[in-house]
Amino acid sequence: MMMITNNLNESLLSSSPSRVRQPYHYDSLARPSIPQNPPLDEEAEDPGPQTFPPVEPTYSRYRYYSKLIAPGSNEDALRIPLHVIPVHFLYPMIPGVIDVTAGKQSSLVTIFAIWNTMMGTSLLTMPWALEQAGLVLGLCLMVSVAGICFYTAWRILSTFKFYEDAVEMLDFPDLCRHILGKAGEWTSVAFSGIALLGASIVYWVLMSNFLYNTGKVIYDVVVGNFSSNETDQLLCPHPSEGDRWSKLLNADLESFSTYWSIDFTVPIYLTVILGPLTCLKSATFFTKFNAFGTLSVIYILSFVITKAVQWGIHVDFSDDSSTSYVPLARSTFPSLTGILALALFVHNAVITIMKNNRNQEKNGRDLAIAFLLVSTTYIFVGTLFYLSFPLVKSCIEDNFLNNFPTSDVMTIVARVFLFLQMITVFPLLAYILRTQLLYAIFGDIYPSFPHILCLNGILLAVCVLFAIFLPQVGTVARFSGSICGLVYVFTLPALIHLVSLKQQQRLTFLSAFSHSLIILVGLLNLVSQFVIISD
Repeated sequence: MMMITNNLNESLLSSSPSRVRQPYHYDSLARPSIPQNPPLDEEAEDPGPQTFPPVEPTYSRYRYYSKLIAPGSNEDALRIPLHVIPVHFLYPMIPGVIDVTAGKQSSLVTIFAIWNTMMGTSLLTMPWALEQAGLVLGLCLMVSVAGICFYTAWRILSTFKFYEDAVEMLDFPDLCRHILGKAGEWTSVAFSGIALLGASIVYWVLMSNFLYNTGKVIYDVVVGNFSSNETDQLLCPHPSEGDRWSKLLNADLESFSTYWSIDFTVPIYLTVILGPLTCLKSATFFTKFNAFGTLSVIYILSFVITKAVQWGIHVDFSDDSSTSYVPLARSTFPSLTGILALALFVHNAVITIMKNNRNQEKNGRDLAIAFLLVSTTYIFVGTLFYLSFPLVKSCIEDNFLNNFPTSDVMTIVARVFLFLQMITVFPLLAYILRTQLLYAIFGDIYPSFPHILCLNGILLAVCVLFAIFLPQVGTVARFSGSICGLVYVFTLPALIHLVSLKQQQRLTFLSAFSHSLIILVGLLNLVSQFVIISD
């Protein structure tokens, strides 16, 4: 974790004995307590623990001074050094397990940081997404989309490298503003917000599911209905919307299911837990639990491998009436490409992660290795679960844990573990979303508590409504992934590269044509989500 060893206000004040008017968004509480003349040499003795300034005032000062510096200007006095900027807003996605001491992390740490950033709940949807595409077509699409996502992420890095010395930039919106103007910056911020909103909805649906099933297990144990004899059974749910609401409306008011319903009450109960957490002024406390993310991925891998060993492989390529029939291609394949656009989305954090790599000349190699590991993990989980699943393949749920009864011990552990992990990640998503949105609108990431309360209220209401009326993880993920992917993965990286080539007078017809095709692929990916009918 980066240490704050200086403050811009201190240096400005110390340059003149007279009283100086404090800059915009100045907060006296933000001035850190530090030793006099702190050592600047990397090998100097560590000055020891220091008091860190709050993130909000520091962020506001950084953005204010950045806007005072004209492109190409040498006004170094107004420039905030990278080493005094808190990591919490240098990392625009979800903070990972990563040491971000500028330029100090090894290639191994860099690769792991990208892997840790991209891996998440998309693992639970991969078997379903592969089933929607068919085995051969699905595997081809996984490799192809991963290749395009890697290329566009690398284009962001190469374009950033070209302008890095001319204008100090920290993240992708800054790069878009410099090359595409204000419209580019606003577009990148807006669709980054949409991606975070989509992730928040997916998390809420999954947390509602995990909380409901955990509560049901506890109830069954208390009343003596819990039985381990069902652990070998598999479920093929697929309830219709009519069935869901019919059960809710006709439920016995004295029954447990009336007050503990995944279709209505549990998503609302979650607001009691997460409402106060999303209103905290700083989310730095939750960054301490990022190891949960890595552990959850390891557990999911172990879970799938264990079940596959128990089931064996169930595959039949010829008899379409067989329960083990595996189609090679299906017309509903856009479900997979939409989810992949979200699962392989790291483009708004790739600059921050990679610029801290100790070996900058190996950024391309390290990024390629990271994407190879991520895509391999997705392919492994999706393919292994899909081929070993012993029921009809169309029974695979968009959250494959739903295929297991609540009494399955490994599934109980997975749900509890994932629920605890998501409880710590959701406030981070809400925090990053609100800071981006509020700064874009008000120029301040904490204008007032009523602003925070109102925005969080809207966010939680949207999440609850989706969890009640559209609790389909795959549908939400594929639409949010295709919408944000069109802009962030396919369009903006291609545009900034083409504009950069034009400014350098190096733009060729081949470059323009090939990158236009990438944008077209993103557009087709979005349009196709509206014309397919998923099973």
